[in-house]
Order: sequence, then C-alpha cells, then structure tokens
Amino acid sequence: MMTPKGFLAKLHHRAARLDRLKTTNSSIMKKIVPSIVLGLLTIFLVQSYSELSQEYVLLEKIKTRLVDYRQNRAPEKTYLHTDKDVYTNGDTIWFKTYLLDGITHDVSSKSKVIYVDLVNDRDSVVAQRKLFANDKSVAGDIQIDEKIPQGTYTLRTYTKYMLNEEEPLIYQKRIPILVQKLEQGSSLDGSMPYRSLEGFGATTPQSVSGIPKIKFYPEGGDLVSELPGTIGIEVLDDNGNGVALKGDIISSEDEIVTSFESHEFGLGRVRFIPREGRKYRANFTVDCKEYAYPLPESVSSGYLLNLQNREDHILVQVASSPDRTLEGTLLVGHLRGDLIFKRIGEPSDKSSYATKIFTSELKDGVAHFTLFASNGEPLAERLVFIDDPKNDAQMAFSAPAKVYGKREKVNLAVVLTDADGSPLKGDFSVGVVSKNGIDQSHANSFKSWLLLNSDLGGRIADPEFFFEDGSKHRKFLLDALMLTRGWRRFVWKDMLSDSLARLPKISPEKGIMVRGKTTKFNLPNRPKETSVTLNLYGVDLINSKQKTTEKGQFSFGPFYFTDSLEATVEAHDSLAKWDSKKSNFSIALEEQWPRVATTTKGQQAQNTIQLLREYAKEEYQRKVTDYMYDPVGVTQLEEVTVTDKDKRLTRHQMATNSNPTARMTTGPFSSRLFREDVLGNEAMSAIDLLNRVAGVYVTGSYPMQQIRIMGTRNTIFAGGDPLILVNGTTSTVDFLQQLRAIEIEFIDVVKGPDLAFFGSRGANGVIGIYTNKSYEELVAQEQYPGVVSFMVPGFNKTREFYVPDYYEGDPRKPDYRTTLFWNPDLTFSNAGLSSVDFFTGDKTGMFQVRVEGITEDGRPMAGLYDIEVVNE
Repeated sequence: MMTPKGFLAKLHHRAARLDRLKTTNSSIMKKIVPSIVLGLLTIFLVQSYSELSQEYVLLEKIKTRLVDYRQNRAPEKTYLHTDKDVYTNGDTIWFKTYLLDGITHDVSSKSKVIYVDLVNDRDSVVAQRKLFANDKSVAGDIQIDEKIPQGTYTLRTYTKYMLNEEEPLIYQKRIPILVQKLEQGSSLDGSMPYRSLEGFGATTPQSVSGIPKIKFYPEGGDLVSELPGTIGIEVLDDNGNGVALKGDIISSEDEIVTSFESHEFGLGRVRFIPREGRKYRANFTVDCKEYAYPLPESVSSGYLLNLQNREDHILVQVASSPDRTLEGTLLVGHLRGDLIFKRIGEPSDKSSYATKIFTSELKDGVAHFTLFASNGEPLAERLVFIDDPKNDAQMAFSAPAKVYGKREKVNLAVVLTDADGSPLKGDFSVGVVSKNGIDQSHANSFKSWLLLNSDLGGRIADPEFFFEDGSKHRKFLLDALMLTRGWRRFVWKDMLSDSLARLPKISPEKGIMVRGKTTKFNLPNRPKETSVTLNLYGVDLINSKQKTTEKGQFSFGPFYFTDSLEATVEAHDSLAKWDSKKSNFSIALEEQWPRVATTTKGQQAQNTIQLLREYAKEEYQRKVTDYMYDPVGVTQLEEVTVTDKDKRLTRHQMATNSNPTARMTTGPFSSRLFREDVLGNEAMSAIDLLNRVAGVYVTGSYPMQQIRIMGTRNTIFAGGDPLILVNGTTSTVDFLQQLRAIEIEFIDVVKGPDLAFFGSRGANGVIGIYTNKSYEELVAQEQYPGVVSFMVPGFNKTREFYVPDYYEGDPRKPDYRTTLFWNPDLTFSNAGLSSVDFFTGDKTGMFQVRVEGITEDGRPMAGLYDIEVVNE
C-alpha cells in the first residue's frame, strides 16, 4: 500500500513530466511555425523566380554559345595583296595571301593549306596555286600566259574548309589583263600595238539603266505606330547600280511628312513618326516623270531598337508600344565573338530606356544587337559598325629625298605604331610600282574586307570608299549601309537550338591529303570496307596502311612536299575466301583541287581607260627593251594562205569520225565546245569546261553542284539536271565531278527545238561529253581491280623577286620595269622600325610604295608613300 508521502512524490513527478511536455511542445511549435512560413515563402519566391529567370537562362545560353562559336566554329578569312592592280600578258603576278581566324585575326587553328585561283570571265580557272601557310600568310606568284585572252580576270583565295558554307565568303580581286603583241621591228619610237581597251572601264559615270527601284529597311525590323522610326533606303537601277536621287515621304492623306535623299551607292536613311492608321509612300521624279513606291506599313504593336553611332559612343534606345512592356526582355550586342552589351528589362523600364556604350574599349568591326523576348524569340535586331580612331595603327615613312634620279638607291625608313605612339609589330609585305599600275581605291581593301565585306556577304560595290577618310558623310553612309544589311554569319534560332550541331562536310586541311573510298568493282554505289595501302614515290618511298570505314572511306596524310609525286592506292580484303575476291574493288579518289563552281562578282576594277592606256605604254616600253636584248619567245612566222573556207565544219567531221558515238548529237547539237580551244584547260575539271559552254550554268559548290541549260524548261532556280551522255551512255553529275577536262575531246549541248529528237528524256536539255585517249587509258587502267595510279600535286614553290644591284649590274640594258621592288616579308623590330631599300630604274615618273599587312594584335592596315624619278 502506497504511503501518502509516496503518493505525493508520484503526483509531483507526473506534474513535472507534464510541464516538460508542455515546454517541449511549445519549443517545437516555435520552430515549426517559422519553418513553415519560410518554406511557403521559398516556394513563392522560386515560383516567382522561375517566371523571371527565363531571360537569365537565355543570357547564360547566349554567353555559352558565343564562347563555343569563338573557340570552335569561328570562320576562316583570307586576303590577297598583289604587287599591282593591272597586268599584261607574260607578266608576273606577285602576291601574298593571308589566312586568319575570322574573329581574333590571329593565326587560324584550322587550315594550313591555301588556294589561289586566276579565273576568267566565264568562271574557268586559268591558273591555280596550292600553298602551305605555317603562319598568318604565305607568298606566291603566277606567271601570266603570253597567249592569254585580253579581259578582266578574278584572283581569289580560299581554303577547302571555307567551302562548307552554302555561299562561301571568298576574297576576290578583279584585275584587268592587257594583251600586247610584239612584232618584228618593234622599237621604242614606233607605234604600240595592243588590243582595244573597250570594256575595261569608263571615263564618265554610267547612266541609269531603267526606272530606279527603292528598297526600304525599317530599323529593327518594323515601323511601330506612334514611335519615332528610322528607315534605311537603297535605290538601285536594273543593273543593281546605286542611284542618287531626292524625294518626299507622303502620307495617305497626301501630306508631305519629310524629305529623303539617296547618295553614293544609292544609300540613304529617313526618320519620322508613323501615325496609327496611315500609310506612306516615297515619291520622286526622274526625267520629268513622277514615281511612287509604298513604304512598309507600320504595326500597332511592337518594339523599337534605335542605335546612333556618335563616334566615341553608341546611343542605344529601346521602346515598345503601349500594349507591351520591356520588362523581361533581353538586349544583347556581340562583336567578333565577344559579348559587348547585355541588359535585362526591369520593371522600372516599362516601355522605354536608353543607355550609352563607349567604343574606346571595343574592337573595330560589325556589331550585332538583338532584342529578345524571355523565351528566346528575336523581337528586333540592328547592325552597327564600330570604328574607333584609337584602334587605328599608324605608319610613317621617312627618306633623305622624295625625288631621285635613274638607277639611284632609295632608302626608306618605316615606323609602325598605335594611335598613342607605342611601337607595333606585324606581318607585312611591300611593293614599289609605277602609279599608273595602281588603283588608288584599293588602299583600304584589307581593312574593308576583313572588317566589313567578309561579315556582310561581299555585296558591297566599293567597300574601300567608307574608309578613305573619317568624314561625317562617309560615316553617315556606312551607318546607312548597316541599316540595309542583315547579320550573315549565323542565325540565332540555329545558334540557340539544343539539337546537335552538324559536323562540317569538309575538314580543315593541315597538309596534302589523299582521300577516297573503295567500292565493289565497277559498282560505285556499293561501298565496301577494305584495307588500303598508299605508296608515294618520291626521294624516299612513303608507305602507309589503314583500314577504311564501313562506308569504304579512307584518308592519308597530312604530307608536305613540293612539285608532284607519283602514287598508288591498293585495296585488299584479307578475310575474303577466294583470292579473286581479295582485290575485287574499285577505288574512287577525291579530287586534289577544290572546285568553286561560280565566282561572285566582287570588287569591280575601278581603273579608267586613261589609266590603262598609260600603263600599257609603260609595259610596252619594257617588253620592247627585253626583246631587243633577249629576243626569246618572239618568233617571225612565214606568210600562210588559208584556203579552207569552213574549218569549223572540218573539225566537226573529224570529231565525228574519231568518236563514232558523237553521232548521237552531231545532227541536233545547238553548240559545241572543243577542249583545246579553252586556254588553261589543263588545270580544269569537266565541270569547269562545261561552264564555258554558252547557255550552260553551274550552280552550287562541290559536291552539291547543279547543271542548268538556259532555253529549256529548267532555269537556274528550278527544274532538274539535263540528260547527260558520256560517249553516248547516260551518266550523272556525280560522274562529271570525277572527270578531268584533259580527258575530254569536245562537248555538245542540245537545247530548244533540237530537243525533239530526244523526246521527254531531253526536256531539261542534253549534254554530250566525248572523251579522248586520256580517258580511254584511265578506263583501261581501272580494269585492273584493287589498284589505282595517279599523281599527287605538291605545294607550289615561290620564285624570288629579282632585285638589280646597279653598283655591279650591267649598265647597257635599259630598265623599264613597272614593279621596282617586291618583298612579301617586311619585318619590324621591337621598336616598330623597318626599312625598304631598292634601286630606281630608267623609267621616269611617279612611283608608289605600298606597305600592306596586319599587326600582331589583328589590325589590318596599309601605308602609302610616293617618290618621283626624274632625268638628272
């Protein structure tokens, strides 16, 4: 039995326990309640942040993609500096070609192999050079054929890797080549026989062709009602030439809102506030006749992105219509792979904001600004060109005199600095040429190409114009140009896509490669995995073995050698049960020379007839002197009387007799081209040769080329390939891509009414290819399965420019050279100093020293200095 004392003790214990429980529960509740509140607040904030963070996620994605673009997907850019801008037959083109990373302007980390082509006006390659560039540049030369047809040619430079682009941005330079014929008895005092200069240029501006047509480009993409908008204007004639004119912007209520004017290249801009519900048109008068073009209609709901280039800064103004807001939008600007501006719209921005971007810390080039919605949809975009004078490199020349006598030594000191006077180094070349052989408009071509054309698609008639001086007028036109162009290098939709980026079809070349594929014998569409062996027969035998891919593809290299080497590739399957099956393969080799299907007409030669005429006189004087002292290559022919009245007919008959299958098209052919009639055909492909036939056009880049014949139901833009017959057998474009011009005897093209002979098969035209013995030998060779023999062209050797030393030279032979000096490797010391030393010749007049190149930190530039040579 429990005592009263024990009972009281137990009761006390229970009371104490109850107090402890109360205290514990109170403490737990004090901890739980704040945690619940904090959790609910966190959930609320997370939900709110998830709605606001889309633009932050988008910004980080843009940053990541730009870094990837800069490091892994940067384009390559090339450029070409030639000793002069006009040439004659038999002359030498001395050049230096640059290969750069298109963003940093440093050495490209991709390709090491550069190609330089001389192309005629029918897009056929007349001469080609393959060069190895271990640094930013490499020098080369092209000896012009004495029998080259007179005309304007194109020099282009590129890498195979650049051909991955749908429309490759290849540097091209248009050069006139004059033809001069030396005759027996030619003298310096006699007449100067050379062909007409018609077609090379004009001494007066070209007249307007047709009615000028106006294109309008609203800044940012749209005109927005009740917001001040800017419109870029481009006025062109029927030939695509810019037209300068004045006119008015008139509303649908016939009220003159403002005036506008187009200037050089037809460029201009106009600014006004479009009113809700009104339409506008541009009125102008030509030859007393009034014309009107409607402006794009304004939208009632949208965004405005206005950029104003004010030399030391860019004024950025962003606005939206009243029904929209800038909150949650993202504005970014990038320049040469770097993010130079970012701003996320804040609640305080509401419907507009403005800011400044100072250009003193930016590189020169095309900057691309885009306003995004939070979901990544582009709302407006604009280009602007950054050209801060502080970024310019400076080149200064000094010499004891500017006037020299004949055969006198010239010593020029050259100093290279930045805008603050600090010394610079770089990669430069120098030429000293008669001023009649230089087009002065090309002085800024390196800068204009590298910073402008190569990012806008090369669609600018005279890009050097914008950099001739720093006048406000030229800057105004440069900004108008930015208004009328879009960003060319990538599309944001593709850039921000989460799908895997496609690998380029053409890999960068690090050296000479031998690539191809193996197939079942005489079945080109049946690739077969094999083991292949390459043998290169040079001073030392190079032997290399590898296993092909499942698709039969193989790749050997890179190799480094000059000239050309004989080679063989052997295919072998060691797993085959029968010996007859172990080598029963065909081997298809990839073409060693790249094929650029067409040449986009880039820079037009600015030379006038008078400049060409003066240069022709100087070159003729040199040629006559060379002939008088070294009459090599000039032959007097005996008089020949031609009695055949129809030589062309005789050739047709001979062609038909030598190639009986030619009867397939002999009757109905519309045009015929003999391979031997095409100058430089040795370096051409069958596609190049076909492109010389009148009415035949080849579009696209290898291997995605298409052939079109005008005068049939297909056109350049639509329709299928024509019927292709090789020695009377149906063939394909793929087969022609593997055929060389030297394997072809002649080509027949059938179009128009003549196609009736071929029925529906010939609806798109007919091309008949007739081969010669070279092809027959190739076919005979291919009858031996498992092996193929061929020549591998090596890198071209560069000749050294001859520099006479008149301290020890022969004084008897006159020196009338138009190029006095050429040095492709002008070096500068750590103090930014260099020198140019050369002798003048016997030709008097003005000469120009032109130094061109790029600094170590990626600034392209040119320096010019004039000297005069006089009779002492």
